[in-house]
Amino acid sequence: MFDEFDREIFVSGQQIFKYGDMGDCAYLIEDGLVEVLVVKQDGEHRIRVIGKGELFGEVSLIDYQPRTATVRAIERTVLVPIPRKLMEVLLEKSDPVLRHLLLVILERFRNRNDGSALSEIDGIVSPEQTKRRNLVKDEATQKLSLAHGMKRALAREEFQLYYQPICDLADGRVAGFEALIRWHHPTDGVIQPKDFLWIAEQTGLIHEIGLWTLERACRDWVTLRKFTDYESPFVSVNLSAAQLSNEMLVEEVKSVIESQSMNAAELKLELTETVMVEQPESALRIMHRLIELGCSLALDDYGAGHSGLRHLQRYPLGTLKIDGAFVEPILQSSQSLEIVRSSVALAHSLGMLVVAEGIESKGVKAKLQEMKCDFGQGWYFGRAATMQELALRYEKSGTLPA
Repeated sequence: MFDEFDREIFVSGQQIFKYGDMGDCAYLIEDGLVEVLVVKQDGEHRIRVIGKGELFGEVSLIDYQPRTATVRAIERTVLVPIPRKLMEVLLEKSDPVLRHLLLVILERFRNRNDGSALSEIDGIVSPEQTKRRNLVKDEATQKLSLAHGMKRALAREEFQLYYQPICDLADGRVAGFEALIRWHHPTDGVIQPKDFLWIAEQTGLIHEIGLWTLERACRDWVTLRKFTDYESPFVSVNLSAAQLSNEMLVEEVKSVIESQSMNAAELKLELTETVMVEQPESALRIMHRLIELGCSLALDDYGAGHSGLRHLQRYPLGTLKIDGAFVEPILQSSQSLEIVRSSVALAHSLGMLVVAEGIESKGVKAKLQEMKCDFGQGWYFGRAATMQELALRYEKSGTLPA
């Protein structure tokens, strides 16, 4: 595993590092023995002897503080140094809360003994390191606050669904709606899903929030359905990767549909490619069971992830949603135009319907009509709105699209 690292060899009695040194690596003992000594008022005291396969010096990798002990070789010892730069890369990819807790634990470890030497060398920490620690702390605090707030939000009805119309490009009629969650935070105002759902994913709260969204959308569908005279209307609800890997999902969907006396064919469940990459077998099994219930499945944000023909061919997807990043520039970019055109043709050849996201102008709509794209979604047809706003809009104009 560590073949790519250099080795360092120490002879018996040789010091590897001493208390107070600024360390930039940890060491794995490949062969030999070392002793660990701590400094007290009456001198050095051995607290441990460690040998082959053990790790030491790891504390300074993480908190950028001086060494907490002195280490010497007892016999000829071969060490594999593990550089701080490697740890920095791993920590940057880790969860901010875990990084913060790790730093707190290390700080308490260093200060558990009353030692004036530590306070004298605390100033060695650079302003840049202090700034980095504060950023980690702030990020961790924000995440913990949001995670706690989401539990409260579920209990206090702070979440609300907004609905954006999805229109038939051939005649402009509203064919369905996509349910989009918003968080009305008591102090921070309206929080968009991109700013809190990722935390819900990491903390497991996505299951509760996802079920709440499904129940509320199906409950609202009784009213929403009146805003369209489409022959096969639908409401789209997003599923997260965590939800689709939960074996209880099918039973939950079935229970919600039955409780609202809803036609399962009018529920469209949208998912991204993440679950197909991470949990391909379980995703396929659960997707087939959802199809058996009568629901339809849509692949959201096509083109923005790991899109591949194998996903379209293998999974029982009825609708392809083309990401707005490709749709919006089709009048200026021949590349985007061809990507969208070929995606529409591919989906149709596989018997799938196509929804183009991010439509903001009449010109883009017209170009998509030329391609025989089935549905469109975006500000041109209407922004996401609450049930009350949609009802008012419908009463005033008798139709929803702009």
